[in-house]
Amino acid sequence: MAIGSVSETRIYDELLVTTAEHIHPGIVENSINSHPIASILFGRIGAALNSSIGEDGAPNTGAESVSGESIRVNVKLGKNESFSWLSGGFSPISMDTSDTARGTRSNFKLGAGSVVISGSEMRKNSGDAAIASLLRHKQDDTVSSAVDSVASALLATTATPNAVTSLDDLIGANDSVQGFSGNTFANWNSRGISAKGTAAASISFDSGSFASRGASDMRAAWVGAEEGSIKPNVIVTTDLIHQYYEGSLTPGVRYASTKMGDIGFGELQFKTAPIFHDPYCATGYMYFLNTDYLGLKHLPGALFDLSTMERGTNQDAFVAHVLFEANLTISARKYNNKLVIITA
Repeated sequence: MAIGSVSETRIYDELLVTTAEHIHPGIVENSINSHPIASILFGRIGAALNSSIGEDGAPNTGAESVSGESIRVNVKLGKNESFSWLSGGFSPISMDTSDTARGTRSNFKLGAGSVVISGSEMRKNSGDAAIASLLRHKQDDTVSSAVDSVASALLATTATPNAVTSLDDLIGANDSVQGFSGNTFANWNSRGISAKGTAAASISFDSGSFASRGASDMRAAWVGAEEGSIKPNVIVTTDLIHQYYEGSLTPGVRYASTKMGDIGFGELQFKTAPIFHDPYCATGYMYFLNTDYLGLKHLPGALFDLSTMERGTNQDAFVAHVLFEANLTISARKYNNKLVIITA
């Protein structure tokens, strides 16, 4: 998108700015980590939460490279019913075949942006005049815009056409996601603030005044997503709700995540999970995420990767594309939860 020029003693346009000033080399990484939800799913927060190293020696951020026509996610929708108490050693043992696993499907979602530069700009921004790379600036500008669009879609509550599946769609009950119906499969539902075992149609995610019930609803949502050692490992909410929570804490008591502090994120904590506020999080929402069962899966070479730059037909200009082809998937909705309609 073009922006207006800034006038001083001469016109400062994009060419002059990038040729005269330094562009930070880490702007691509910075653009990812400027959005908590993006950083959780494919950035530094995700690497800290996963605390594991991939086959290439890099930290696992939660984003997984996969291939195929669509994304397959294996889920467990029931439990083995063969165990029973026996009256004696000769009692028959159940031969239940335990048909509890199913595979869901998600489609890849494709997004792309363009990096365009003219031959004239490249020639002027070269040699001794190239204090900063204009081409690098244009690449980083496109990547940061792409990350921003993905982060917005991940936290949207109104479906964005052709975009990745949002957290609001993935975390729910009595609806269908990845081809599975929560009405058909009781174990496929998030639990909201309702007691475990509540019928899908009666599960509620509605909260209310944070001052009067915020803490109790957070505890209920946490318990709803917790089973034994399995529990949420990160919470995402709005700027205002983050302030409500911080204001509710006992003065002088430090509720902070030291793990997040180690990577430069000084965040509050609820129980064992750091709490982040993202400007794209919808009003009144708080998400309780377990990234062991929720993650972004992308095609190889399509996680904000840059295609080969090619010369335009009959033009002294060059173009490349920043590619993103992926989707957000979930393998256990019940271990992820949310609160909605939170007010002051």
